Amino acid sequence: MLGRRNLRIKVMQALYAWEMDNDTPVAKLEGQLKTQVQKSITLYLTDLTYLIEVCKYSMVDKAKRLAKYIKTDEDRKASTTIAANPIVQFLEADTQLAAAVKKEGIKNYVDEEVVKSVYNDLCARPKYKDYCALEKPTFEEEKEMFNFLVRKVFQSNKDLEHHLEELFLNYDDDNALLLHIISKYVEAFDAEKKDTFFQSMDVWEDEQKFSFQLLEKTIEKNNELTEIIKPKLKNWEMDRVATLDLILLKLAVCELKYFPTIPVKVSINEYIDISKLYSTPKSKDFVNGVLDKVKNELIEKGEIKKFGRGLVE
Repeated sequence: MLGRRNLRIKVMQALYAWEMDNDTPVAKLEGQLKTQVQKSITLYLTDLTYLIEVCKYSMVDKAKRLAKYIKTDEDRKASTTIAANPIVQFLEADTQLAAAVKKEGIKNYVDEEVVKSVYNDLCARPKYKDYCALEKPTFEEEKEMFNFLVRKVFQSNKDLEHHLEELFLNYDDDNALLLHIISKYVEAFDAEKKDTFFQSMDVWEDEQKFSFQLLEKTIEKNNELTEIIKPKLKNWEMDRVATLDLILLKLAVCELKYFPTIPVKVSINEYIDISKLYSTPKSKDFVNGVLDKVKNELIEKGEIKKFGRGLVE
């Protein structure tokens, strides 16, 4: 659910702390990593809860409008179509999601004024007005509208942004990626699939295991990874390489050598993309160039062993 990139970023942050103090026990780093992963899960659940509440607020809004002594045409035409959106209905009926929301106390993070702000933002959008004018939206139109709420409204509403920033220190690192993950689930939405939006805890555990394994293996093989990278730093001394760039290089090379089920291209592209977000303006080209040399050398030496077709190219 969280996505490997999210986990790679958290491992990168843990390794940065280790680089600053090599005496930090791995167990402590793993504890911190687990805490950060849990924060991402909590933020994800909060995003889903807000999506449900915003859509349901259409019923509250209509009730308030119809309770007015003097009603306008706009009041009488207030729509609750989005509350019946099949994705909203599915999320509300998801018992696994409801149990996780209750366990994490997510309802405590929901502010009705923020819900109202996001809903009013949605109502002001021409696309939403067109949606409400539909007599009976198709399944694809329902998905498109919900995705519009995720991608356009949630991404831009300042009240929601400020509220979540206050609640979650990991907001800047995680929220855009988590909304992207939700959007992908919306695009692939099928009410018959029981794992939509909230995958089984077994999958969560497997994903978290990947992050712990990556952290442990990179620290365990630190000297070896450094020696692989060092000769490729043409015109650069090790102490002149940005710490984050070196960490990203080590992580990528570690995946190339010690994670046989992850395609070579995936590992390289992921760390190039992360470098764009977290390191210097020139890091992308630097990381790309070094990894290309390392990859070619490791392939020549037969040191990249991947399981399955197409994982090396």
